[in-house]
Amino acid sequence: MKKYIYGTALAAVVVALGVFLTKPPQTADRSAFTTLAITFRFPEGYEFTGGAPFTLTWRTENAAETLSAPVRDRNFNPLVTPYQLIFTPASGSKAVILNARLYYCHKASRMCFQDDFKTRVPLGSGASRAASCVWDIAPKEISGLGTRT
Repeated sequence: MKKYIYGTALAAVVVALGVFLTKPPQTADRSAFTTLAITFRFPEGYEFTGGAPFTLTWRTENAAETLSAPVRDRNFNPLVTPYQLIFTPASGSKAVILNARLYYCHKASRMCFQDDFKTRVPLGSGASRAASCVWDIAPKEISGLGTRT
């Protein structure tokens, strides 16, 4: 009786190994991913505040100009330039809308600020799965400083 049990168990293990080893590996479709290289540019006299809790959310825009739900990029760090955002746009997407909360300082006055910025980056069509963006950050006006320059 033990021979039959051990024999059946051994046969099951051999069959399972055979199925596991002959199954083709499952890989993600790399063509679905888009890489966006973002370089942030401030006017002269401004710089990022190191260690601040920066945030970036993105959403895609399709041909009918409707937007997807916002997605937060949990690895966002604008101090790493160019910042690489890797995302999967929905089918038919023609642009990605970026929203960032940035912390920065004016060097001369030593004043620091937190602002929300938004930009739209057109996505390439066809096989192009990489894009780049130079995001010109335009600080808001402050009384006494004029435009923060």
